[in-house]
Amino acid sequence: MLWGLDQYSKKLNVCFIFDVLLSKSKLQGENYSLPLDLLSFVLERDPSKLVPGVHMKQADGVRGIHFSSPDTSLSFPSSQLLVNCDLFPKEFSIVLTLKVTDETEARVSVGLEKSCSEKLRGQLWFNPLRKGLYLCDASTYVSVLVNHKRLDYLLEHQVLTTSSETHDVEVFQVPGMGLMAAMAHRSTASGSAVYLWTHTGFQLYQNISTYGALAWRHFTMGEKIYLVVSNSGADKRFSKESEADFSVVYKWSKRRKRFVQFQTLQTHCARDWEAFNINGHTYLAVANHRQGDNNHTIDSVIYRWSRLSKSFEVHQMLKTSGAYDWEFFTVGPYYFLVVANAFDGVTTSVDSVIYVWVNGSFQVFQKIKTFCATDWEMFQIDSRVFLVVANGHRLHGNGPSQYTINSTIYELDMSAQMFVRFQDISYTPTHCCNIDLFSFCESRYCTNGIKPFCFVFRWQGYEGFVPVHWLPTIGCSDWEFFSANGESYLIYSSAKAPLSKVFMLKTY
Repeated sequence: MLWGLDQYSKKLNVCFIFDVLLSKSKLQGENYSLPLDLLSFVLERDPSKLVPGVHMKQADGVRGIHFSSPDTSLSFPSSQLLVNCDLFPKEFSIVLTLKVTDETEARVSVGLEKSCSEKLRGQLWFNPLRKGLYLCDASTYVSVLVNHKRLDYLLEHQVLTTSSETHDVEVFQVPGMGLMAAMAHRSTASGSAVYLWTHTGFQLYQNISTYGALAWRHFTMGEKIYLVVSNSGADKRFSKESEADFSVVYKWSKRRKRFVQFQTLQTHCARDWEAFNINGHTYLAVANHRQGDNNHTIDSVIYRWSRLSKSFEVHQMLKTSGAYDWEFFTVGPYYFLVVANAFDGVTTSVDSVIYVWVNGSFQVFQKIKTFCATDWEMFQIDSRVFLVVANGHRLHGNGPSQYTINSTIYELDMSAQMFVRFQDISYTPTHCCNIDLFSFCESRYCTNGIKPFCFVFRWQGYEGFVPVHWLPTIGCSDWEFFSANGESYLIYSSAKAPLSKVFMLKTY
């Protein structure tokens, strides 16, 4: 970054304004707006000595200061800024003001559209609609200052009474109907349900018979809409064997305006389904958690849609250990599938595995040590690729469970061709059961479904995700973000009470 200083240039002056906003109680009834030259605190301490990492540079006839690397000598006590202040403020801002004298032409243009070229390199553009300041780098305008709306608070919008506790909620659109939510209810007697969004919130639309439902997954093939449910209990209609579970694929009937049973697939305490498309073919991956009470190291199955039989057929089997979740994602031309392994029968300290698609099947790409992993989510920020895992707890043998544990974000290192640890997400000593990611007002957020609170984290660049909100929840099992009628919402399901809650997201 190039800072112009008045002692080096008469054309460009830089004024640093430190604007501290504090409540009246903290500053004895006064609001401070204190202008300070921050550079003077570090550059004018001892003019006879060189400051490490600081050099004078010249660009387009203007001389300034270039900071090549941070150095401890560039720091100074915050007390020099917050004078007459006993408490450090929760929020403050540093504003950079550029002053251009009459001797030079102002190089800031204002408008809604602006092209960038080599000829305009260094040109500043202010977009009044976005309230953003941009700098031309010869090919595109790079954001310098942008006034993003941010999540201010979450307003409770609806308390939805359900027939029983709920393990999972899946929100999706059905053309001609609108927004729907499928909820996986625990009770076999009442089964699960599909809800339709109205002007007042979600309303019961259709009951579906399920058996210890743990998850729903919505997917499409062409214009046809499907739902698949993970059943963990035996359905005596299909088999009299007590250990036989059957998960069911449902198809949306345009004529009946209902989901109707389409195909049954034998599973083993299925915890999750993932639907994805590779080279024009549709696949379903099921996370088989265990067979019987003790056998957790079993095969999870990838099914492929057969155009000939018009059904899903077994394509590949992958050995998993107490599988909880599948996440499919792509990076450039490559297809990946990652499984959350939770328990191998002895310990929750097991390898979760990232697979890559090679010659028609998935091969091991990387193993990552996790601790009762229950959820994976992939997200991208610009060209950077991340994976975040929800770790549940540590357990080995007959020892006690340890619930004070971090969940972790990994970033794909393109040169090393592997995911490396980027950030640990810490919270109160309780286990995490679900992670959801969403974008809101051009910012990215992450929710942790943990008991008894939900934490909302916001992406803040170099700092990674930082906690910005928390909500008390009742046995939160899943979070989903959705938008309707120009508003944004979060819904969570409860595994401990027969209710779900919808929150409206508000900005400032």
